[in-house]
Amino acid sequence: MTTLDDQRIAALLRSAPVPEPHVDVDRAIRDGRRRRQRRRVGGFATVTVLAGLAAVGTVQLGGVAGEPAPVPPALAASPTVSVSTAPARLTCAASMLPQPILGPVAVATGVDPTGRHIVGDIGTGNEDGRVVLWTDGRAKVLPATARHGAAVNAGGYVVGTNGDGTGWVYRGGSLRFLTTPPGYDAVLVHAVNGRGDIAGTARGANDSHRAVLWSVDRPQQYRLLGRPGSAATGITEDGTVVGTSGDSPYRWTPQGVGVALAVPDGYPRASVDSARGNWAIGMVPGAERDGAVRMLPVRWNLTTGAANLLPFPSANGIAGNGDLLVGDTEPLIVASDGTSRRLPGRPEVPTGAGTYTANGISDDGRTVVGAVYENEAYRPLVWRCT
Repeated sequence: MTTLDDQRIAALLRSAPVPEPHVDVDRAIRDGRRRRQRRRVGGFATVTVLAGLAAVGTVQLGGVAGEPAPVPPALAASPTVSVSTAPARLTCAASMLPQPILGPVAVATGVDPTGRHIVGDIGTGNEDGRVVLWTDGRAKVLPATARHGAAVNAGGYVVGTNGDGTGWVYRGGSLRFLTTPPGYDAVLVHAVNGRGDIAGTARGANDSHRAVLWSVDRPQQYRLLGRPGSAATGITEDGTVVGTSGDSPYRWTPQGVGVALAVPDGYPRASVDSARGNWAIGMVPGAERDGAVRMLPVRWNLTTGAANLLPFPSANGIAGNGDLLVGDTEPLIVASDGTSRRLPGRPEVPTGAGTYTANGISDDGRTVVGAVYENEAYRPLVWRCT
């Protein structure tokens, strides 16, 4: 992190006051129909790794040309949530992950809360990717019948969704498929926690969909969550689920009790992408031009219910301690108290020779995974901070 980074972050964080921590359920329910920012439930299109990489860095903060940008609230720590106890200054270093099979698109897409297990994809970027699990730096290629890995938990269990909408879980060398609930055509699996709870969404005809929970131990059993029209996109270690219900960004307690999340003032709706610890991140739609909507990142404090519009171009991940992984020309980690650190490039590569993207962060904020694009290929990467 440079002095310029500090000054830029400080200026952004001072730009506006923090909203009051409240959840306006009635207003959220009345808001316009919610669409998800990365994986559309209705269209159910599985995004390739290459397409996901192309999208990194394209989200812009602000409206269309000639319009004033929205003033984002401060990224402030809540007094009810503990901030990372890690040293204020950490040294981070980037290194390549071993690539067990050939392919020009090799990307680390997620990391478990401990930072030990990493999941990724290697292929050509044309729906032919193989899922790879790295554990303590050692690579294992999952069976060919498992495609599009979505998440990995602290036990090294990987979950994902094949291109035909079949959900799966990989555990201890065994691949098992998740039951698709009756009345639905396919599922989309998003997350798994340390308890083995799997969160996703079932999809049927006419854009029907509903949040679903499965178990690593019993993948043939399922529990429908919420009402028809709901979706589950993330789950925390204690079993709290985030997603949507009808038109509202939503969360469910481990007991299944649901409540709408707040929508930042001035925006019609919001989508929730993922959650860790007491935090969740998602997006709100900004200005539209030529049929394209510029999505703006939001962070929720799940303890207070506060929703903060973030002063950054994108949010690629959230750690359990509140550290935010920011997508930028160079990846950046911003702690919940506003301090930040820039992730470096590989020391053996000249500055500016590679383009870096960061996709996942561990709960202590010390492990980040992603990829570097150089020599016309993507290669999997991990940053370790000490």
